[in-house]
Amino acid sequence: RASSCITPPLSSAAGMATTDDNLWPVAYNGLSGELDGSKVNTFTRGKCIRLSDGEEMVTPKSFLLKAEGKTEITPSDQSNWKKLIEVRDNSERTRNLQHIIDSGLVSLTDTRPKRRQKMSANDYATSAKVRRSKPSATSVGPEHSEESGNLQTLLENLTHALDSSSYRGTEDQQTAMSQWRSDATTLKRKSDVTVRAELIIGVVGRTAAGKSSLLNAIIKEPNLLPVSSHKSCTSVAIKIRSSSEVGSNYSAYIDFLTREEWQEELKSLCDDIANYGQLESGSLSSRRPPDRESKKIRDIAVGKLKAVYGDSAVDKSYKELKKTPMMVDAFQNESREYIEAPTSGDLGEQLNKFVVPLSSAASGGVEWWPLVNSISIFIPTCEFLPEGVVLVDLPGKGDANTARAAVTEDILKECDWVWIVCPMTRTTSDITFVDQIDDELRRQLSLDGQTHELVVICTMTDLLTNNDVPTEIQSFNLSEQAEGKSMQEKKILVAKARNEWAKAEIQKECQEHARESAGTGESRGHTTKVFTVSANDYYELSRAAESTLQPEPVNPQLYDTVDDTEIPDLQHYLQGAGSAALQEKVQRDKTASQLLAKEMHLSLADKGTQDSQKRLVVKQKFDTDLVSVTKSDTENIIEDFKGTVHGADCFGKLQTMLDEGIKLAVENAKSEVTRWAKLNVHTYRAVCLRFGEFRGTRDEPISFNSDLARPIIYKLSQVWEEVFSTTDGKIHQLAQKALQTLKDKFDERVTHFRQLLSTGFDISGERLNPAKMRADRLIKNSSQTLRKIVCEERKDTHREVKHAIQVELKKAYHKCGEQKGQGTLERMKSIMNDSVTEGTPLPKVFEAAKQSLMKHCNGITERISVELSRFGEEISSAVSFQHLWTSPDDARSIAKSTTDIQEIVSKLLQL
Repeated sequence: RASSCITPPLSSAAGMATTDDNLWPVAYNGLSGELDGSKVNTFTRGKCIRLSDGEEMVTPKSFLLKAEGKTEITPSDQSNWKKLIEVRDNSERTRNLQHIIDSGLVSLTDTRPKRRQKMSANDYATSAKVRRSKPSATSVGPEHSEESGNLQTLLENLTHALDSSSYRGTEDQQTAMSQWRSDATTLKRKSDVTVRAELIIGVVGRTAAGKSSLLNAIIKEPNLLPVSSHKSCTSVAIKIRSSSEVGSNYSAYIDFLTREEWQEELKSLCDDIANYGQLESGSLSSRRPPDRESKKIRDIAVGKLKAVYGDSAVDKSYKELKKTPMMVDAFQNESREYIEAPTSGDLGEQLNKFVVPLSSAASGGVEWWPLVNSISIFIPTCEFLPEGVVLVDLPGKGDANTARAAVTEDILKECDWVWIVCPMTRTTSDITFVDQIDDELRRQLSLDGQTHELVVICTMTDLLTNNDVPTEIQSFNLSEQAEGKSMQEKKILVAKARNEWAKAEIQKECQEHARESAGTGESRGHTTKVFTVSANDYYELSRAAESTLQPEPVNPQLYDTVDDTEIPDLQHYLQGAGSAALQEKVQRDKTASQLLAKEMHLSLADKGTQDSQKRLVVKQKFDTDLVSVTKSDTENIIEDFKGTVHGADCFGKLQTMLDEGIKLAVENAKSEVTRWAKLNVHTYRAVCLRFGEFRGTRDEPISFNSDLARPIIYKLSQVWEEVFSTTDGKIHQLAQKALQTLKDKFDERVTHFRQLLSTGFDISGERLNPAKMRADRLIKNSSQTLRKIVCEERKDTHREVKHAIQVELKKAYHKCGEQKGQGTLERMKSIMNDSVTEGTPLPKVFEAAKQSLMKHCNGITERISVELSRFGEEISSAVSFQHLWTSPDDARSIAKSTTDIQEIVSKLLQL
């Protein structure tokens, strides 16, 4: 999308050179542009190519389709992808090539020099193959594995049979065969890529909530992810998946920041240290000496610089450090590291230097963690982590590095589910679930549609002190049950009562929050699943239970049995989720394949039309009377859709709430600026240096942009579900209605033609069923595409508000970051106050947010319109009636030369 992708102007020449390492020249068949590597998050749908002949942002797939003048990719086109991306021999964003290869549409050769155990092009392909490997019977159930394997085999056989068919026939017949070949190839590719359905689960929570310990417990690998009892150990997104194809070894790919991304953070770190020095000297503020938070911000910066450049780094300026050799140069030749180990514990030890700060002795003087962007871990087949399910240990939002923050944000958008982790380390009077996640994340999950089936996991339920027990016994009215019991028995009694109470309270809070967010007093079917777990006691008790020799001594904190820890319940829940996701995708692939098979079966079984004169007249009548869905029909339906979607019940309702929200935001802006001024000058500047986003040492990140956007988001949330729901939302309903109207237009013509054939030519209308089958397949595909568009756009649209505010305030943030000397805080406050109030009748910052959101809504309309137009064209041109004017001789020739095809089709129908 052009509005959210800022790139330098394009050169007019195809295959152009560019000075930005994030931009890759793309050119094919006379069409040229630039692909923004920083935007390649999901290759097959990411809008990341800006065309050289205009401002339109398209996907790489759309780029090639447009150049080819096609609507779908076939195997013969795959070689063309090699020509699409020009890979230069420098420190490119190599990790983004992974997304291109994962799409299954490209094979790139990497000619850059290798170092250590780096990934070659083959390694990338192997990694992609791991993601696409079939599910093992142990992880998803033998029935799903066998069915998906049979389907894929039959589709492979069908594709091969169509490719090698000796039948040539008439031009119309060849066109029909070509369409089947294209459809079968597409289904085979989709089946191969998605046979192991990928379900991405993001795990979020506050610092030290126990996310890493929880994930280790779920997959029963206690030493895989680093854990700590007193600090956060996850500073980057870590993806964990299992695969039967990795053998018995454990492996990981570590993606690093680019040199440019690190230099951006390096400047901020140097500023943090310099600001602290000014605070100590009193040159920033004589009234506010360095506080505890300022010292922690400085210490974090010092730790990172020492890890990368050595102990002398703190005495050097930013310009000096840019020229200083790094202790570890992650940007030399490659931007990805590969590690492998025979056990999870060995891999965990190797991962430590990439994830957490270590002592010089422990790390051998070399630390990588400040330079890491994300990590992907592959473990052998695990019964508790079904193949295709990806668990993502997400760091807190507000990362000091914008690249890592962007990775976290992108993963959150891609997540199918989000699990919220909160520690149960306080007494009942202190537990409030709403306080366990920051306000912005809670609002975002709601707007993204992630709270309909919310999973909340309370960790550390075994932590209960003797001093807490008497109070808790009174709180839960357990005095009678606790009579005569030992302290340990009382603790178990209290813990179980507290767990049940917490489940009820969290479910109640979530329902109330859902009603509040909806603004209608209704929760619209929100459900919450709550688990109260203990990873520590699970390890201790399961270790003893699985000992094949004499029972090992155990030391659980609290519980008596493995089941009491509820980790097994969570494991079974995850297994069920993986199996259900796989079953859904296998069934979808099966349905699509059988629709194609039915169409082919009916068409190939047609005996032809005996009378040659009748064949000629039918063909003429087809050309004159069966004018399918015309371009005019499609344009009129799309115009009706646009008018309705921008009407009062859809985007008009969104516009009303947007105006109300902006009015509240304008009224609230000055008080927000005043509240920010309560921050220490060091923290205030740190926020501005990072364009309004900073976590620092706080549990909840500081976001000036979110503070300004909050009233707008609050108002939008009251109608968001009504507009964007993919079940009964207005956009979805209107798009599906327009699609069905197009299909109805086609059906009207076919019905008329059917009547004409049966009455005037004595030709059975049943012979039109293959065309109907194809039309049904086309509408099913388009319906799924439209649903996907709405699902994606509901997550992107609300983010436009905050993004637009940040872009509009960048100059102000930069100006604040340049302030020095006495009165710095007052000057920064004045700059920000002017920036959020400047402009009439509406301050510029809020006008920008309004325009950006409405522009994005227009983009949604256009994206849906393009799909409707594509469907109209396809249903007019891709539905075949050629068998109606096929002679009996040709029909027999077709049947004879397609015997192998018909056998495969029969097997597909019997699945």
